[in-house]
Amino acid sequence: MKSIFSATIAVVGLGYVGLPLAVAFGRKFRTIGYDLSEKKIAHFKNHIDPTGEVTTEQFRQAVHLTVTSKPRWLQEADIVVVAVPTPIDDSRRPDLRPVKSATETVGRNLKEGAIVVFESTVYPGLTEEVCVPILEQESGFRWKQHFHVGYSPERINPGDREHTLERIVKVVSGDDEETLQVVASVYEQIVDAGVYRAGSIKEAEAAILFQ
Repeated sequence: MKSIFSATIAVVGLGYVGLPLAVAFGRKFRTIGYDLSEKKIAHFKNHIDPTGEVTTEQFRQAVHLTVTSKPRWLQEADIVVVAVPTPIDDSRRPDLRPVKSATETVGRNLKEGAIVVFESTVYPGLTEEVCVPILEQESGFRWKQHFHVGYSPERINPGDREHTLERIVKVVSGDDEETLQVVASVYEQIVDAGVYRAGSIKEAEAAILFQ
């Protein structure tokens, strides 16, 4: 990646976290918004968000955004942001199936040299201990040789017009210094409040517990 501005960014999961993120990135970067739901994609292509989180005008401003339900588009991404939900099960434990499934899809369509950033709510250690092995298995790549990972906890409250993505300091992390700087630089383009560089991925994962 010669410059972050030449990067293609993919956002996986276009829910209340992923859609505003994809739209924000789509104002500055070539952005691919991916979601399994063809119904959602049809709405978004018509600049309609049934939840009301993103306005028609915000869609129009995202001039570099393409939305799709076809996972092969992820193969073009230099940076992939996984923003799928983490539901709570009946025992009040996080249901990791959506994150694992999304990670499998990303792994099968991972470009060599890409950075995968997780935003889904997880417990400290999950990115490196669970998601990285899935990425390695599905892609055939080796972590830190052929791809890198980062973590940035999502901070969006649905329906909150005051504390939006742009107005809350974003915690970012990477698996090495170069990855951290790339991730931080990309988020700095869309978060007016700035970013906080965590000392490690686990530190960033733990930050969500104290929000």
